[in-house]
Amino acid sequence: MIRMADPRAASQLLSGWYQVEDNAWRWTARNFVAVLRPPPGSATLGAVLEFRFTIPEVVIKLLKSVTISANVRSFRLSPESYLRPGDDDYARDIPPGVLSGDSVRVDFTLAKAILPSQSDGRELGVIAHSLSLETK
Repeated sequence: MIRMADPRAASQLLSGWYQVEDNAWRWTARNFVAVLRPPPGSATLGAVLEFRFTIPEVVIKLLKSVTISANVRSFRLSPESYLRPGDDDYARDIPPGVLSGDSVRVDFTLAKAILPSQSDGRELGVIAHSLSLETK
C-alpha cells in the first residue's frame, strides 16, 4: 500500500504526482503512474486495485465530472465517472496472471483536469490519499 503522506512512497510514484500537502495527501495531474508490489498469491488468485481519493468541489464546479481509468501492464481496467465532490475510491478486480513478478506499473488517466493557471502552474486532477493492491 502507498500512503501519499509517507515520504518513503515517493520512489513508487513515477510521474504525475505533486508534493505532499498538509502532511496527508497529494494532488495528481491528469496522467499519473505508480509502481506497486503484487501481493502474495495474486499471480494465481488475482487482486483488487484500490485508489482512494477526494474530488474537491472546485474540480466538479469547473469540470462537471471526473472519469478515472487505469491500465495494469497491458490490462485495461474499466473507467468510472464521478459527479459529486468528496471522498471516493476507484476499485477494480485484476484477474490472475496479470500480476507476476516483483513489481507492477499502474497507469492512471483522468478524462480531463484543471489546466495550469497563473496562480497555480500545476495541472490538477484529484487529491490522492492511498493506492493499494490486495489479494482476492
